[in-house]
Amino acid sequence: MIKYLTQDRDKGVIIWLCNIGAEKYWNKLSAGVVDRNEDIPVNRIEEMNLLVCREQDIMILRKKPDEEYLDNLGRLGFSIPKILTPGEADLLTPISELVVKDEELLKTLKTISMQNENVYFVPYAVTYLEEEIAEKAGLKLMGAPSQVNARINDKIFNREISEELGFNVCRGKVCSSVEELRQEYLELTEREPFFEKVIIKEPNGASGKGLYVIENKEKLEASLRMIARFSRGRSDSKWLVEGWYKKKFDINYQIYVSPKGEVDVFSIKQQLLRDTVYIGSVMPPRLDQKTMDSYVEYGRVVGKHLYKMGFTGVAGIDSIITEQDEIIPVIEINGRFTLSTYISFISQILKNKKVLSRYFRLLPDHAVGYADICKALEQAEILVKPLQKEGVLVYTAGTLPYILNEGADYHVGRVFTLIVSEDWDKIHEYDLMLENIMNSFS
Repeated sequence: MIKYLTQDRDKGVIIWLCNIGAEKYWNKLSAGVVDRNEDIPVNRIEEMNLLVCREQDIMILRKKPDEEYLDNLGRLGFSIPKILTPGEADLLTPISELVVKDEELLKTLKTISMQNENVYFVPYAVTYLEEEIAEKAGLKLMGAPSQVNARINDKIFNREISEELGFNVCRGKVCSSVEELRQEYLELTEREPFFEKVIIKEPNGASGKGLYVIENKEKLEASLRMIARFSRGRSDSKWLVEGWYKKKFDINYQIYVSPKGEVDVFSIKQQLLRDTVYIGSVMPPRLDQKTMDSYVEYGRVVGKHLYKMGFTGVAGIDSIITEQDEIIPVIEINGRFTLSTYISFISQILKNKKVLSRYFRLLPDHAVGYADICKALEQAEILVKPLQKEGVLVYTAGTLPYILNEGADYHVGRVFTLIVSEDWDKIHEYDLMLENIMNSFS
């Protein structure tokens, strides 16, 4: 797959499906209240998959993207694939549920598979739904079986892998009751090294959900009441409790494990987080070569371990470097694509550029579409231009707050951008201007 996305971009056909939110099909423990207003922009994150497509590929989307958005991507050098949409699509139903029920779309996919050699079905994550799509459409699914992915996306299991491999791990333990959680909080905060904060993690939470950052005993008790309510009636509930480290860097690195067990480590990035929520990436990261090499080795070791348990495909690994320069190689493993996977190959288009990705959540009282954002960037003279390929690129359109949900009195949207330049100082300047523009819309 790495070769298809880099040097062999004219070979084979990939059928892409960005089934964001797949974790709920693996997750046994609810991570909280679902906000339907948030679901629409989250589901439309699927558009960022277009950044890695080739011209001969197929992209399944719930809705045809904004034409101006597609035109701009094309002018910048991104390849626009053939886009297929389910016949009865809506903005809230998970995309794989729409596809698996669409007989005409499944027939089209089967025809594509029969008419072309080397056709691969590459979803964001593999659950039983993507396996059913592959079976009905006769597609070769790239990725491990759904039960293997579910196992790997368990934060407690991730910690066990790290311990087995002899990696540094965060101070903490696995707890199976509210009382154990309370006791471990006291252990971490009242004994050396006296953590100021503690994090409690549900095993299968994703995108910041199922994470409880505890700064004091009042927050602890409130969180424990919530955890007790969500886990009521279950006898197998477990949580991972760890000290909250002061960090120099949050690092994400991606691995691809081939069907033969070969491991490629790619796209080592510095992640920008606000508490536990992803807000952007720095590419390339500001790390010395020795540290970069160590991450390549960590990735290979983890990949070979995952292959032994039946995993193939793409995984994203989160890591930290503490203020004491200690690397904790695995904070969690996502046995699937991550949002940063889709920006991992933009160097094919934005050659020799430094890139800062930025994410913003908007809650305006009026509709804001792709054209509105681009107009504001152009007026500030920071909209990326095709020839220079420097400035700010908005790389999704459907996630923007252009639609008002029934019963809501405000719009909800997400803005995903790339800030591109040859110079970090210039990127910082663009970033400050971008922040001001985003604030003007909220």
